[in-house]
Amino acid sequence: MPDLVSILAIIIILALVGLTLAIVIDRGRMGWARAAAETTARRRQYEDMAERIQHMERVMEEQKADLVNKEGKAGELAREIQKIKAELDNRELPFRYTTVPIASGDMYGPTWRFVARQPALAEGAPADHPAAQWDSGRTYIVATVNQSEARSVMDRLLPRHRGFTIVAVGAIVSNAPTAN
Repeated sequence: MPDLVSILAIIIILALVGLTLAIVIDRGRMGWARAAAETTARRRQYEDMAERIQHMERVMEEQKADLVNKEGKAGELAREIQKIKAELDNRELPFRYTTVPIASGDMYGPTWRFVARQPALAEGAPADHPAAQWDSGRTYIVATVNQSEARSVMDRLLPRHRGFTIVAVGAIVSNAPTAN
């Protein structure tokens, strides 16, 4: 028969094994609960993300129609701009290609006289038509401080890449009032 010390040792060992088993089971239950909570949180995040993706897809579909409409309008405007530019380039008297009267009394200070030609603008124009003047040259008077600035104004007004040539540059004409 076992003695009291061995019974007590067995009881203590069983108690320690039971306590260890209870601790292991409790820790396992806590870990399981934590994993379940994390799984639930991740599932909620996934559902929120899926909902946001669906919302963004709906917004994108709504905006696609707007974008296609606006792209169509932009293309239409670009074609209209090209058409207007072509019409402007094909006119007999392009915009701003006019002459300033020689006897302009409102210009004070030095002025410069230029004669500009562009034979392509005069093609097919009757002799009495204003466009016919482009063949022999049209007169421009530019009021600036010096001849180089006047030449720059003429180059901007009648660019060489459009076929304009300056065939004559006149002397300074002073329209400044005289001091008495």
